Amino acid sequence: MKKLTGNGLWESSRMMLFEHRDAILEKQGEKHKQTHPLLDEQQVQWIIEKISTAYRSKETIQLQVYGEYGNYAVNGRISRINTLNERLLVGDTWINLVDILEVETAETCD
Repeated sequence: MKKLTGNGLWESSRMMLFEHRDAILEKQGEKHKQTHPLLDEQQVQWIIEKISTAYRSKETIQLQVYGEYGNYAVNGRISRINTLNERLLVGDTWINLVDILEVETAETCD
């Protein structure tokens, strides 16, 4: 009968529902998310100018791109710019323009 004293009945139970497990994992994932940084107008104009120049001259660029769980780098040449959807194609990756944080051309990458 020692098992049933205090909170012993619940402490001995090791069962968890899938819904509870999913909720716990989702809450842990939310802790590691980062918010999207806001760039000022000058930074946005500078990024657009660098992208435009790199596209016209077919330069290799390195982009710092925002990600929910951490920023990442994309290297390559811009093959297409989709102004309607505000994104560009670097290699085989489509990148939204609002997610671009920094642009470095081949000259500044070395």
